Amino acid sequence: MEVYTEILSQTANLMEAPEYIRVLPLGHVSSEKGDFVVDTESFQMMKEHMEHRGIDIVIDYEHQTLKDVQAPAGGWIKELFFESNGIFAKVEWTKKAKDYLKNREYRYLSPVVLVRGKDRKVSQLHSVALTNTPAINGMIPIVNSEKPHLQINTKLDDTQKKICRMLNISEVDFIKYSM
Repeated sequence: MEVYTEILSQTANLMEAPEYIRVLPLGHVSSEKGDFVVDTESFQMMKEHMEHRGIDIVIDYEHQTLKDVQAPAGGWIKELFFESNGIFAKVEWTKKAKDYLKNREYRYLSPVVLVRGKDRKVSQLHSVALTNTPAINGMIPIVNSEKPHLQINTKLDDTQKKICRMLNISEVDFIKYSM
C-alpha cells in the first residue's frame, strides 16, 4: 500500500481542518491515565465495534460526552484506517470545529478507548475529544498530523473477504500486504 505523509510546520496556517487524522499511534502508548497497546488486533476490534454499532464516532470538545453536560459534536469519524504509523480516521468536521482548528484554538486530539484487561490492548474507540491537554504523552498536534494518502480502496468486496477466510488471514493484513 502506497502511503505518503505530509507534515505541516507548527507555524503553518491551517486553511482547513484535515480530512484524515491520526487517532492513535501504534505500539506501547504512554498515557497519563495508564499505558496500553495499539496493534492490528486493536484496529480490527475497533473497526468491528464501529461497524457493529452502525454509527459514526463523535469528536467532541474537552470530553464533554463523558460528562453530564450538553456535548455538541465537533466532528464525526466516518471510517477507520490502519497504516504503518498509526490508526487514522476520516473525519467530517463541523464548521465550528473547523474554525477552532484554523484559529489554532484547539491543537490536539484525545481519544477515549476501552482497554482489554488481560493484555492492555485497545479494544474499542468510544469517542475523541478536541483538547489542548491530551492524556497521551507525545501526541502530535492536529496541525502537524500525518496525512495518509490512500491509493487503494480499503473496503474488501465479497470475493476478497472469502479469500481472507480461506487463507485464515485478517482483512487488515490482506489490505496491508496484498495491495
